[in-house]
Amino acid sequence: MHALLLMLLLAADLAEVRTAGDVLHAFRKPSQVRVVSVWATWCAPCVAEIGDVQVIADQFRDKRVEVIGVSLDDMIPGERAATKTKVAQFLTQKKVRFRNVYYTGAANELADDFRFDGSIPITLVFDENGHELLRNEGVLDRKWFTTQLETLLARRRTTK
Repeated sequence: MHALLLMLLLAADLAEVRTAGDVLHAFRKPSQVRVVSVWATWCAPCVAEIGDVQVIADQFRDKRVEVIGVSLDDMIPGERAATKTKVAQFLTQKKVRFRNVYYTGAANELADDFRFDGSIPITLVFDENGHELLRNEGVLDRKWFTTQLETLLARRRTTK
């Protein structure tokens, strides 16, 4: 019973967003570099990379980098509350601590707004003003992505 209550609370904490703008507004103000990881539980490559996304979130947490996952699980027909509970359970099982949101808008609109073909996973990096700085389409290569983020942060330090 306790585990079920915890899952329901986690599902309730999974904020719903309808637009790319909502996703970008979900970041905390002090975040200078904002990483958006678009994924779904039904996407095998997404499931395979989510641990690496967590490692990146942990590694860059103290460098004013924030990671937010965007679950596209609502794209599959079904009862939303049950699907959100399934996503929350998945995040708990995978020990994912970075914040996630639950996308309820049209998948093609998110893809159009973020300029990708709809294939997931995709990882996008924005500055605090919403300008795209970097993207990785497909499964994340953690070493490459970490190097890119370090370079990006170093460049931002020298230009400020």
